Amino acid sequence: MSPLNTLRQSGAALRHPSAALGGAVSKLGHKVLPRHHHKEQQQAPQGRGMMLYVEDLTVSFDGFKALNNLTFYLRAGELRCFIGPNGAGKTTMMDVLTGKTRPDSGSAYFCSDPVHESADNMFNLLEMDEVDVVQAGIGRKFQKPSVIESLTVAQNLELAQEHNKGVFHALTAKLHPHEREFMEEILERIRLSSKRNVLAGILSHGQKQWLEIGMLLMQRPRLIMLDEPVAGMTPEEIEMTIDLLHDLEGKHTIMVIEHDMAFIRAISSLVTVLNAGSVLCEGTIDEVSSDPQVITAYLGSA
Repeated sequence: MSPLNTLRQSGAALRHPSAALGGAVSKLGHKVLPRHHHKEQQQAPQGRGMMLYVEDLTVSFDGFKALNNLTFYLRAGELRCFIGPNGAGKTTMMDVLTGKTRPDSGSAYFCSDPVHESADNMFNLLEMDEVDVVQAGIGRKFQKPSVIESLTVAQNLELAQEHNKGVFHALTAKLHPHEREFMEEILERIRLSSKRNVLAGILSHGQKQWLEIGMLLMQRPRLIMLDEPVAGMTPEEIEMTIDLLHDLEGKHTIMVIEHDMAFIRAISSLVTVLNAGSVLCEGTIDEVSSDPQVITAYLGSA
């Protein structure tokens, strides 16, 4: 029995969820707009429960199956790398999980509190739009940085805060002391404390990537998705990004799409290989690197 079916059959909590959810998912398979998490709910996901359940996802574009019964599970606090040749389905997978693309079939559930798995904190991602997904606790960074180059580093972070309503609010409202303290923590974590008043447009490519990761962190996500975070970086920037991700590991659950095998070896203990829209294999980087199917489908095609 799959982990998701086990959860579905785990008892009355799934059949009779609390009526006091205030906008969270009411039961598996049903969804209403999710609420923002309170500050006390933003604790690091240290438990080993499942955070993401993906089963049998299928997506077709004009007869081409970008995803073909894709199934995998992600534990809280895990840093997982996803690799595969072009067209393997990596970006489509993230598009589906973040509400950008609707699948033909399958299921995808996100548990915002894996330590206390129940219907109270299960989100049906396939019935949510992109805004709902962010509010549920999932943040995504695309390959190309999308920082606002005419604003300073600090202003970009202020704009990204979950309670801000827009650019005008971000630039005119005074941060509460705890918000300012949190932003200072993020600046230090992303190695940009000395650049707080520098326009984002004059940052290096790597620094822009770190700033965008910081913008995600300002929203206090439980699950972070990163698409080729070190593409175009210098070797020094890659080393600093490795340190950054190790710092985030355990405090957040992280999915990384990447092609740089040395980078993957440095950050991830478990790698999932996609090919033709399905999971080809999973294991350590050494295990997947020596797998004949992987050599044929991916590593051998480089």
